[in-house]
Amino acid sequence: MMRFSALALSTAVALVGNLGIALGDCSFDEISLQTTPGFTITIDKEYKILEDTIAKVKYGLYCDSQPKGVDGVDKWFKVPVSSVGVRVPIASGFLEALGHRDALTAADSPGNLTNICLDASKIKSLDSEEQANVDVVFSSDAASDGDKSVRLPTDDSLSPLQKAEWIKFVAAFFNDEKSSDSLFSSISDAYNCHWSNLQNLAQQPHAYWIQYADNNGKPSYNIIDSSYQKSLLAGAGATNDTSKALDDSSDLTKFQNAIKDADFVIDQTNLTEYGKRATEWYSKFGYSDPQNSGVSFLLSRNIWRTDKYTSKSGVSNFPEFGYVRPDLVLQDIISVIEPTYDPGHTRRWMLWLGGTNEDTVAIDADNYDCSSPWISSVTKCTARSDFTGSGPDTSDSSEKPDDSDKDNSGSGSSGRTGKIVGGVVGAFVFVVLGIVGLHYFNRHRRNARIQALRQSDFGGEGINLHDARRFS
Repeated sequence: MMRFSALALSTAVALVGNLGIALGDCSFDEISLQTTPGFTITIDKEYKILEDTIAKVKYGLYCDSQPKGVDGVDKWFKVPVSSVGVRVPIASGFLEALGHRDALTAADSPGNLTNICLDASKIKSLDSEEQANVDVVFSSDAASDGDKSVRLPTDDSLSPLQKAEWIKFVAAFFNDEKSSDSLFSSISDAYNCHWSNLQNLAQQPHAYWIQYADNNGKPSYNIIDSSYQKSLLAGAGATNDTSKALDDSSDLTKFQNAIKDADFVIDQTNLTEYGKRATEWYSKFGYSDPQNSGVSFLLSRNIWRTDKYTSKSGVSNFPEFGYVRPDLVLQDIISVIEPTYDPGHTRRWMLWLGGTNEDTVAIDADNYDCSSPWISSVTKCTARSDFTGSGPDTSDSSEKPDDSDKDNSGSGSSGRTGKIVGGVVGAFVFVVLGIVGLHYFNRHRRNARIQALRQSDFGGEGINLHDARRFS
């Protein structure tokens, strides 16, 4: 009897254990939000509600059976989901960072996904037939795929951290909130730490995020002052006057005047002439003679983009991984503005467009390890208050190949680079004037000596020609 009781107890414990695992797989962990990302999570015993407060849509998530009598829920999903479709690249980045890349089975444009760790043979095109085979579709529109579509933010109205915190929203569909909370906390800590470290610069650089667009044949020149771009520039210690943003974006002269004080610009124009995109950029923005323009960022060729890191077919990785890791994006921008802050940092997304070469980097096993992906590994930042800045990177480096064109300074040069160029030119002029003065002084002395030699013919005390030549 005792043996039977012990066996029964052991079996019961095993059953409870198995039940605990099952419940653990579908547990609802309550987490907090660090920013105001545009969504909320409400936990109940039997379900959780994700509310997209921007699009005003409520999603209900449950484990076993759909709850009854819950008002206001627009769509219900059984979780954890096992098959996901994506129509926006940021969704793929979130899945990769969470360790759920294998759940991605369909995409709007599979060939545009840049994650080399995805099994391309298993990812189908997200048409109406494949839509039926996935549990959820992450899209830019909550209505794109009927009851299966869930909206993720794709514009830049959110700050970098607000946008990145949507990883918790995606994680809720896998009951993986704790992992996402831990990862985001590390990202947030690193981002805020680097931000604080760059707020003691002795001289803040001027920077603008810009874009050219063709609106039905009418050019449009824009200074981008969305929350995402403004936060990154401010976090890197830069300043600008975005109040100069134009009412008439078609006025090229006003646009050029508005950004002429920039030490560097970051461009997000859709450029298509690969290998000649620098020339294409100068043409679109009306700079026919940039090296004689007297404009600081043109003289130093500090024109940057965020599409250095690409797939082998040239698709930018930034929308897929960059939005997930704002701390790394901020470090990239800091490495451009203040290169001595962290000399060991390797830029991932920042591409120097101002040079002769477009040094894009294709994602491969040499720079991305699928077994230990850097997208989910955060290096801790050390707080410091001693960094006062070094100035923008205006010299040629390993990322800035030598150019046959030489920088020339004009009287209208502005910013820190203009001051440096002006000082160099001033010193050069001083040296030249000194040499010219010395030449005329020696010439005067030589003529005097020769005159003395000539005077010897008239009974004066003269010198010989050999001595006279010594004074030449």
